Amino acid sequence: MTHKNISIVMLVLTALLLTTACGTKVVRGAAPIVRMNELSHAEDTIRLQLSMRNLNGVELDIQLIDFSLSVEGDELFAYKGPAETNITANGIETWTVEVEESLSSKQLLDQLQAGDIKSLPYSLKGSVTAVEGGKLRFSHEGHLYPVPGRPGHFR
Repeated sequence: MTHKNISIVMLVLTALLLTTACGTKVVRGAAPIVRMNELSHAEDTIRLQLSMRNLNGVELDIQLIDFSLSVEGDELFAYKGPAETNITANGIETWTVEVEESLSSKQLLDQLQAGDIKSLPYSLKGSVTAVEGGKLRFSHEGHLYPVPGRPGHFR
């Protein structure tokens, strides 16, 4: 082999090594993005629908969820229990929970529905426990508004 051929081979090998080093990496252990899709209340029950987005390049097998939903700094309700949700890699799942409604929560949501309050600032904070990855924390803040034409439903 000539010097020129050796230089070309070395250049090709270097290019291959550099492109391999810059290849995509699979994300693991990232907390899911958890958002409130809808909150509704009826017959002394609050129903909360959450959207969970998996940012990982592998599936996320969630066993437990522990969170609280606070409105204007006061806890509207808290939940700790099984979730048993499997979210595909880079996928989204919807998860719903029902909890008993307190009198203060009912009054606050009724005021929002009646228009006495325009919106309610809320904070959703908690964690999920995954089979792989352990405890992963999440939080989100936003505002609750009544859904037009759907009494008792809020987004």
